[in-house]
Amino acid sequence: MDSKSAQFSEFSYYPDSEPQTAVSSTFQEKIALGPSRVWITRPARPRWSGLIPAAAVIITTIGFVAAILGVLFGKQCHETQGGSGIRPVIRAGIFYTSENHEQSPDSQNHLWVLTISGLASQFISVTSSIIMALVAYRVGAEWLRLSRRPSDSSIPETPSPAQYGLLVRLLGTSSIGPIVEGLIYTAQSWKRARLPRMVRFSLWLAVAVWVLARLVGLTDVWLHTSSFSRRSNVTLPHTESSPSPSTMWGVAFNDSICEDMRTKHTDAAPLLSGNLECQAAYETFVFWEDWGHATAFDTITNSTDASFLVGSVDGETAFVLPGPQIVDMVSKNFLIPTFATRANCTSINYLCTTNANGIIDDCAPAGYPTLPLFRNATGTPQPGMVPNRILGKVGQDIVGIQGGSFESLLVPLGNKARIYVQLQWERLEQGVWDATRAKPILSVEDHLAIDHSPEPTLYADCELSFFNAFVQWNSTKHDWKLLNTTDLPQEQTAALWLPLVWQYATERLAASLMYTARTDTKEVVMQALGQNLASLTLAAAAGFYKPGNGYNVTETRKLLVSAYPALPIMVLLSLLCAYAALATGVFISVCCVRDEVIIFPPADHGFQEEHLETSTMTLAMRWLTNPLPLVGVLFAAEDGRDGARSAAYSPMNAAYDGDEEHTRLAIGLDGDRFGVTPWSQR
Repeated sequence: MDSKSAQFSEFSYYPDSEPQTAVSSTFQEKIALGPSRVWITRPARPRWSGLIPAAAVIITTIGFVAAILGVLFGKQCHETQGGSGIRPVIRAGIFYTSENHEQSPDSQNHLWVLTISGLASQFISVTSSIIMALVAYRVGAEWLRLSRRPSDSSIPETPSPAQYGLLVRLLGTSSIGPIVEGLIYTAQSWKRARLPRMVRFSLWLAVAVWVLARLVGLTDVWLHTSSFSRRSNVTLPHTESSPSPSTMWGVAFNDSICEDMRTKHTDAAPLLSGNLECQAAYETFVFWEDWGHATAFDTITNSTDASFLVGSVDGETAFVLPGPQIVDMVSKNFLIPTFATRANCTSINYLCTTNANGIIDDCAPAGYPTLPLFRNATGTPQPGMVPNRILGKVGQDIVGIQGGSFESLLVPLGNKARIYVQLQWERLEQGVWDATRAKPILSVEDHLAIDHSPEPTLYADCELSFFNAFVQWNSTKHDWKLLNTTDLPQEQTAALWLPLVWQYATERLAASLMYTARTDTKEVVMQALGQNLASLTLAAAAGFYKPGNGYNVTETRKLLVSAYPALPIMVLLSLLCAYAALATGVFISVCCVRDEVIIFPPADHGFQEEHLETSTMTLAMRWLTNPLPLVGVLFAAEDGRDGARSAAYSPMNAAYDGDEEHTRLAIGLDGDRFGVTPWSQR
């Protein structure tokens, strides 16, 4: 050995070896004189340590599918979806999920499916090289099988040098470059060596893996661009909470009033007995009980403290509903029993006769002998002497002339009551009634609902019907729905009309109609009169009500839901399953092949641990995916350890590694050849 090489000591970077020294002629002589050493193999199953990464890829890919399905169906918003399971998704074409635990006006939803799909896309892109390494195991096993028993049929199935280089490129990476080269090589097969089955197998699997990885990425982009979040109204089971339980949301008749009045007002003026047992007690309540008046006043004026309010459904039916302090109608949905009324009114001004001054003085020819009812004792019609009155008619008797019905305890028959209405307003300073001049149709007398001589006056005949009803509130639509009605019993009808004929609501009715009566047609005014009369009848009788049960109570909440189009979801899941199935198929085929392990003589363990035996299939996979084994052959150290390097357990130990000048490599033109050469040979 020359002096130059003696100045350098060789170092190995392998953890299993001692620092290497320069190769001397004496050492080579010892090798030559050494005993003959034989490497042998024994059958074995493929080592799981080499297959663990591929198994992890398969399991993780299936895990992504399970995670996406878990979010889609575990967090499925059944209310927005219209049901549970896959059928509503097929109908809607969208997966709706609620992925936010706390919903508030400023809450934000995390679209977890997009996160999982993004991770899956990146995972497939990064780990596709692991699947190609798994393919290399399968190809290596086939190559080993063909090499053990060479024959005229097996030799053509082994690769040529060019095809081996193509295999290393295809199986060592998952990029598009080697695939394009392989396709070009295949397309030029007519002027190339015969393409072995293992090369075709590797090429098409490389194409399949690359295409699947790219399609997963594109589908992920598609899913990201088409998914969105939106507010949705969802109906949830009701939990009893403030302001009051659902047992107070309905409306029922307070039957205890009858006995209470008999007990409390034993010294009250005696009332005539009617044909109903409690009628006298109910009229005592209307006349004496201030709390009944107060309850009615709160309801008539729509007070926020009212226990009951009156609503309207279908534009003609009035009904009683719980007050704002009783139920939160912003979010609750419920069904309640209640009372309802309808009023159908007809104008009779034009049917009555007038005196010489144009003042209506007699409606008897039209069948209304009581009208008009004048305030003065003599009955002589005088301007401004028509009091506002709501009168009840039972048979030929009129109820309510003196204020109430003490003069007669006659009650309506069944659930219907006949009502006469006379209302008069003062002539306003600005002559508001002259606004009718803007409507030419009102200049025709038959189209008017009022007379203007001497003051604006309205006479009407109304039929008022009372019902038990069930109404349903929908907080999403902010709408009441009348489900069904039944006729109210006669005694309750007679009780509920008492406050009306006691003139509880008369002035409120006049105030509500004062402008409509002056400015609209007879049809519009009569419709408004019927609606107001029906509502005020129930409002004036609010003292007779008590809370009842509410039914079918649910709660509507505005939830932020995630919407994932079903088509990209299904495409993504199909691609992930296809990727896992492809990898699983190759994995199973590798597990089923026969492997061998190399048994080293003790002197040749080199870079091997004593308890390790290198798998031939692992080495074949390394030669198909990693350039280091080929580099180790091209640049042998000739230090007696090259054999051990060829079967080293770690691929980093497959090539010689030194720190001296003559162990370094150069690249470029070397004589008539371009390539990589040792510095010592330049």
